Amino acid sequence: MSVQMIFCRACGKPLHDSAPLCPHCGALQTGGRPAAAAAGGKSKVTAGVLALLLGGLGIHKFYLGAWGWGIVYILLVWTLVPGIVAFVEAIRYFTLPQADFLRKAEQMRGPFAFLW
Repeated sequence: MSVQMIFCRACGKPLHDSAPLCPHCGALQTGGRPAAAAAGGKSKVTAGVLALLLGGLGIHKFYLGAWGWGIVYILLVWTLVPGIVAFVEAIRYFTLPQADFLRKAEQMRGPFAFLW
């Protein structure tokens, strides 16, 4: 069995074809799939817009798969704290590099996973 090498989609350095991340720059390697499909179709722009518009209700948390946090946001919406936290999260989603967002979104597991 021969080892096949490919080139990183971000930095162009050679790496093994089964590597999920580039060891040099940390970029997500999707293996021929579109980048959004690698993270289960999650988009940082969609998550950011949901956090800005409906963040007080935790809709962005449901979108990202952290339904436990979504329920907490709904229960505490009357305090306005979830709206403030969602605004900060929206800024974080928009400023996070795409490769980092996809890597973190793919690693989210469970109802109380946190993407920061």
